Amino acid sequence: MKALTKKSVVILALTSSFFIGNTSISFADVTPNPNKVAYDAQVALHKVAMEKFKGDMNSFRESMKARIDSRKSINETFKTAVDKAIADFKAAIAIATTAEAKSAAVESRKNAIAAASAVRDTAVIALGALPVKPVEPVKPTRPEKMAHEPKAPRPSASATPSA
Repeated sequence: MKALTKKSVVILALTSSFFIGNTSISFADVTPNPNKVAYDAQVALHKVAMEKFKGDMNSFRESMKARIDSRKSINETFKTAVDKAIADFKAAIAIATTAEAKSAAVESRKNAIAAASAVRDTAVIALGALPVKPVEPVKPTRPEKMAHEPKAPRPSASATPSA
């Protein structure tokens, strides 16, 4: 019975040393990686910047669409004026009998097209400069893993006990 008790004490001591030895590892220093904390802050800022970027892109698209619609309207007006000048020219040439009447019709057509061109150019200038496309924010770079301090070498288990 005494032998069994000594064995029990030895087994209990060995098993408890395993648990005690392992608990110190589980309670290691849990300070967060400063690179990870900074990265998380950058990711949060990037999310806010991306939301702003999305809103800016939507307003950019809307302003470009409005500008394109305005240009279409300006060009349609120009085309209508040019078509009218050409139709007037053809009608004038059809009834013109003298060289002076034909040259007057040509001059009239040139002047009408030049006037329509000037009106178109003024309208395009009045639109102003093109809207500026917003720049997408740069994604934060992942942090490098924090360098750990080198561990002290473990003593090797030797066959000869040290004194």
